[in-house]
Amino acid sequence: MRNRQILLEKLEKFTQGHRDRVAIVSGGPGLGKSWVLEQIGLRLEGQTHRFIRSSKHDSAWPLSGLLSFISAIPLKLSPEISGLIPDSTDSEVDRYRIAKALLQELTEKIEPDTVFLVDDLDLMDPDSQRILGFLASRLQGNRVSFIATINSSASPEAFDVFQRFHLELMDSLSLKQIATAESTAGLQECVAEILVYFAPGNPGTLLEHVRSLSEAQKSNQEPLTLPYHPRNESSSTLRALEECFTPTQMTALRYITISPVLPYDVALKLPEVTEHDLRELVNAGIVTFRQEFLNLPNTPIRSHLFWSIGSLQRRQMHQLISEAANSIELKLYHQSRVDDSQIPSCQLIRGSISLVVAGLIHTAIEIVEWALSRLGTEHPVPELLLFVQQLIRSGQLGIAWRYLKYAGSFTLTPDEKLRLLNHEVELRVLEGSIIPTSSIQSAVEEHHVNNLALSANLMSVSALALCLDGKLDEAHTDLQHARRLFSEAKTAPSLRFQHAQVVHDSYTGNQASVMSSYQSVIQRKTADVNGITSLTVASALSTLGYHEQARTVLLPLLDGANTEVVYQSLGLLYEAQFAITAHDVPRALRAVERWNASSSVDLMRPLPSIINAWYWIMKDRADKAGPVLDALRPFVIDQLPSIYSTLVTELQGLQALMSARFDEAITYFQQTQLAYGEIVSIHYVETCVNLIEALSCAHRVQEAANEFRAIQSLMARISSRHAKMLMLRAQAIALPGDISFVRFQALLDMWQPSDGQLELARIHHCFGTRLQTAGRQEQSVEQLSVARTIYRNIGALGWAQRVESQLSNFTASTPEDTYFKMLSTDEAQVVAMVRKGMTNKEIAEELFITVSAVEARLTRLFRKTGTRNRQQLSAHFASPSN
Repeated sequence: MRNRQILLEKLEKFTQGHRDRVAIVSGGPGLGKSWVLEQIGLRLEGQTHRFIRSSKHDSAWPLSGLLSFISAIPLKLSPEISGLIPDSTDSEVDRYRIAKALLQELTEKIEPDTVFLVDDLDLMDPDSQRILGFLASRLQGNRVSFIATINSSASPEAFDVFQRFHLELMDSLSLKQIATAESTAGLQECVAEILVYFAPGNPGTLLEHVRSLSEAQKSNQEPLTLPYHPRNESSSTLRALEECFTPTQMTALRYITISPVLPYDVALKLPEVTEHDLRELVNAGIVTFRQEFLNLPNTPIRSHLFWSIGSLQRRQMHQLISEAANSIELKLYHQSRVDDSQIPSCQLIRGSISLVVAGLIHTAIEIVEWALSRLGTEHPVPELLLFVQQLIRSGQLGIAWRYLKYAGSFTLTPDEKLRLLNHEVELRVLEGSIIPTSSIQSAVEEHHVNNLALSANLMSVSALALCLDGKLDEAHTDLQHARRLFSEAKTAPSLRFQHAQVVHDSYTGNQASVMSSYQSVIQRKTADVNGITSLTVASALSTLGYHEQARTVLLPLLDGANTEVVYQSLGLLYEAQFAITAHDVPRALRAVERWNASSSVDLMRPLPSIINAWYWIMKDRADKAGPVLDALRPFVIDQLPSIYSTLVTELQGLQALMSARFDEAITYFQQTQLAYGEIVSIHYVETCVNLIEALSCAHRVQEAANEFRAIQSLMARISSRHAKMLMLRAQAIALPGDISFVRFQALLDMWQPSDGQLELARIHHCFGTRLQTAGRQEQSVEQLSVARTIYRNIGALGWAQRVESQLSNFTASTPEDTYFKMLSTDEAQVVAMVRKGMTNKEIAEELFITVSAVEARLTRLFRKTGTRNRQQLSAHFASPSN
């Protein structure tokens, strides 16, 4: 949506005194070119503007496009111009004389600042295009604007000199916003999810579908009609298809149209369908062929073609397909289209579950919507809940909501109420949204006798929700309640109970229990470990700062060992978040890019936005990070579990700290501390360290010392090495005078490669900042320069820029010799020889030492300077600017 808004702002400039007043908007069918013109029209309220809509008919008659333009003005043609208009289709057109005469009349009669909005300019006849191109160019001097849309990638010849803007596919969130804005009545979000799924990236297709819905369909009270009824007439679409394809190819296309998908081998069994015809349809791009299935993916064309076929002819075609079909699910669907009373709707919904498993989501949805439209007295709730369960496993959370809410519209038994609520909370867990713990507790209290095990599972989810909200005592109570219910049901605790227990253990610092769960997971075969178990245990390990162990648990999901789409997608998302928590910047940057390249972006909201905000902060792209953080801010209050809202405010504080807005950073970090409540995790420790750093940078030294003393016992509850290094850095920042410098040096000596390059850079950075405050310029430059080098090497450009600004505050540049002052005599010799291009063997011979001794000195130099190889080491000492 943001890209479309930016485009509208650019196009608006072409209507308001911009030097160039002609713009072309290009894009394929369904990308929303007409919508763009409509939006421009809305922005021109009070300013004269005219719409000219072209059609395929305009290319069939001489100057028909120009006449449409003239009638839109409206302009009464003078006798001179009327005499130039040809009176037959084979007459020649004197374009220049017509254009010149029209220009004279339009210059006199059109008001300045008039805007012409021409839709589908490339559908006009070539003569009209040339004349309009001439007029558009000349009328710019009269402050007259032309904004036109075209379907092709190249502008018509007469307009190819003007600026062109190409429309790209839109993301699903933007499409949902457009659908909601377009709907006069309340369009339910879960219905919008279906519409977006059937119009991937195409706002024009989406809007046409929205306009076809009844009010009851928009409010999720009635099934959807798929394919939708097109509101526009279909004759031009059909004529265009018939001009492109032979009669037998059109027959094949109609068979494909009436089927959600048509197996290739079934298509060959149908009358008048040949392999050549199918191949031609695929080669033409109108039909896709994947996984042995044929499909017509263009939703508008399919809708127009589907409803152009008479109902009797459709039934006959469905009969032929059902007789040839091998798949029981598709056979039942086509039989139900032939005889509405023959096949129960519940049977169709059950069959759709296997289609979701096979990845045929579109097909499954279309069949279920058809089944719901013919229910009669059937009660489909059990089948719908099974369908929802499979949609969840396939990562289709928004679509799952549609059928979950639809199931809720029926009269439910107590057991069905519990099952429906169980699916609802599972969806909320995967979405990362607020879980209604009070509703769970009320439902369990009222209905637990009907299903003790299901009630126990719900109480487990309630405990998980309370953990995520920082209410650990209440979570403990719900876990005990769940345990009692499982005991009464005489069943073992569910996986969700075990997951809630692991999360509770990680937030309360019960490391022994978490490590026990870790051992249990790695000792079992990968195939025997549930995906959510892997994610939960990995998350608990990451929370406590055991990053290598967390990645060990996560790797099978990243390698595709689990076939369920939702867990594979969550594995990608968690990989990014865990790498960020572990301070492994290069891995985290790559992981965020892999996540963005994947298709599942609606999981664990707003975690995808959080990792992207972090990504752009590290890239030093405030222009990118800012809009992401701005979009997250409304969610922080009362719309997210506290565990996610803390990540948002922590990022805001981090960005402020990098930008030297220390008072703002302090406020954010203090808010984050409070939001953690009873949780003490590696994130909490990092927040405390960042707060102490911000206080120190703001010259509130005593407050920094007081803060460290106040929270050091809490931070000590996390005993991982990562937490220990963070605490020691906080202590070094908080301590006064020379003792602070001693602690920083000790930290540098303690650092190990497993602690991560970012932590090494942060130590050097904080050390350099303290030295800078103490007025020790040369020593400060040494530390800050090393920090800058490491930041750049690992891709933490936001931090590198912060150091750059600190170094720019020094009054004089530091000579090259300053860089050598941090080295011992032996190390300086090695650096000098490396810069000369000497090999390790040559250095060893020169210094009368072994090659392994040279390698050891180089390793120490890499560590001390934050470099990774001989080239970086040489560049580091080559100039103060490096």
